[in-house]
Amino acid sequence: MKIKTFSKTCLSLAILSSFSLHSYADEEKYSWNISGWINEGLTYYDDGVGSDVAQLSDNGTTLGSRITLSGNYKLEEQGMDVGFEVIIEPLSGTPNFAGGGHQTPLLFANQDNLDTFNGGDVGLLGSSIYVGGDWGKLTIGLQSMPTDNIAVLADPSGTIWSGVSPLFRANGFFIRGVEEGSTNVAWGQFAQCLATPGLGIGIDCNGIYRNGVRYDLPAMGNVSVAVGYANDEIYDIAVKYSAEHEGIKTNLHAGYSVNKDGGSNVGGNSSSTLQFQAGLMHVSSGVFGVATYQMEEADDAIVGSGDDTDAYYFKAGIRKQFNSLGDSAFYAEYATYNDQYGMAHLDGVTGSELSQWGLAAEQYFGSRFLIYAKYENLSLSVDGSDAARSAYNSAKDLSLVQLGGTVFF
Repeated sequence: MKIKTFSKTCLSLAILSSFSLHSYADEEKYSWNISGWINEGLTYYDDGVGSDVAQLSDNGTTLGSRITLSGNYKLEEQGMDVGFEVIIEPLSGTPNFAGGGHQTPLLFANQDNLDTFNGGDVGLLGSSIYVGGDWGKLTIGLQSMPTDNIAVLADPSGTIWSGVSPLFRANGFFIRGVEEGSTNVAWGQFAQCLATPGLGIGIDCNGIYRNGVRYDLPAMGNVSVAVGYANDEIYDIAVKYSAEHEGIKTNLHAGYSVNKDGGSNVGGNSSSTLQFQAGLMHVSSGVFGVATYQMEEADDAIVGSGDDTDAYYFKAGIRKQFNSLGDSAFYAEYATYNDQYGMAHLDGVTGSELSQWGLAAEQYFGSRFLIYAKYENLSLSVDGSDAARSAYNSAKDLSLVQLGGTVFF
């Protein structure tokens, strides 16, 4: 029975493939593509109590490994383009720290389940269709909304696989205390997003793929504008500026989103997120800098909860071809995530500051292969009751070292 079913499946695929090739292979108005990257790494951690090394996919969703299937068909008589995009992501490991499903790189595993990273799965990140023309572009489906990556992609150096403003790699690790050994609270619980309750990445808080509708206005010189609506009652708008003048690349991104069903992790009934990122790079010298800011607010939140937060991220360094292999990049980064403690399991906390700093080096081999090494350090300070300050202000720092590589195709 299994053999017959397998044979029928193969026959069906062969017929569909033959039909597709016959219908579209020689049609100049139609094009399709397979693209993406595979990102893998080794991570060493030291939480002040224990240490270990694990191998798994590095980085967060959209920067972790992904495969994109896309196609475009030109309707010349109507002056339109129609197309599609399907994005899938390999997932590594078993449960995440929230206790369900396969581990995605977005929520890194805690110390207790690092040794279970054997095997994996594949998940759907996005699936959408679009129609475009002189009037702009309309996209419908599971997709990247306008304010997704607003606080990430204005970096003109492109050194985003080793370092971005969201707290990707460390957020699932348990905070270790001096006396207790562990608080059983993860670092990401001090980097809680109001726009996406439960997402502990600190910045880029509307930065997940959502089911919705997006409209990109026609390009206006160096400026682009997009607006979107996503389930359930999430509205956003993004404005981007990109230009090069007298040898200096300049990127400016700004985004504002309102989640009418958000803020639930602090008892609120809605939330808003404002984000800015600016990036500059001197082309000839390779010197670059990035500055990022995010502010979130929740309406009708419980008194004393983290309902008014802000976060900052800075990066500065140099990217230039110092050898025959390709570009090399070196940079330092610093971030602070303020009052993002929310409420869950953090009774007695009335304010918090999670600080992160890092140093990184990248080596490019042409445009298709990249290796990087990075050191990160996280520390925590809180305000609140005597019990809260005793538990968290004495917490050990978390240190991480990553060795990673990315192949683009």
